[in-house]
Amino acid sequence: MVVHKSCEMADLDFQGKHANEEMAFYFHQHWIRLLWPFVRMVLWNVFVFGAGYATFVMGNTDDDLTRRLMLSIFTIIFTLSHFGFLVCIYTYLLYVIVVTDKKIHRIKKTLLTINDHQSIDLWMLQDINKCQHSIIQNILGFGSIILEAQETVLRLHFIPHVEKNCQRFMDLREQARSKMTYYRGRKYINRDESLGKSSRNVEVA
Repeated sequence: MVVHKSCEMADLDFQGKHANEEMAFYFHQHWIRLLWPFVRMVLWNVFVFGAGYATFVMGNTDDDLTRRLMLSIFTIIFTLSHFGFLVCIYTYLLYVIVVTDKKIHRIKKTLLTINDHQSIDLWMLQDINKCQHSIIQNILGFGSIILEAQETVLRLHFIPHVEKNCQRFMDLREQARSKMTYYRGRKYINRDESLGKSSRNVEVA
């Protein structure tokens, strides 16, 4: 697999990135995550305008205090519905999967309460499982990817183009493993570094 890189992508910085990591690709969750928050906001707006029309146009409410109270209630409901949808958009944008040549990073944030970062080494991946369990998931092409490495399990849900991204994970895992040669103590030695040390030893001899 050929991974296209640009100068902007190579220089992209993110939380938890190591200096020797090179950016491969990144993506957000599928857009369907925003479908229900959008529908909910539309329903609240329909309720507000419908209730407002029934109260102020069709109704016979002549008391100024009652009209102002109802207007204040409708304004609060309208504002909260849009603010809730805005929070969902920020949460969607702040949940990102970043894949480098060495690791897979899952960065999950919210505005105030959550700031999680979980990562897993590509060469340590033992199983890469793809799950699509409904007609909607198969039609729209999204699903879940479960990454297993020894005692670590990383679950990625609502992955867009799940088939393509799963294949990307597998290809990058093989590329990462091809750079590892042997196990010395508790550290894998990079094949290029190992060859460089061997050549230096020959020259010295």
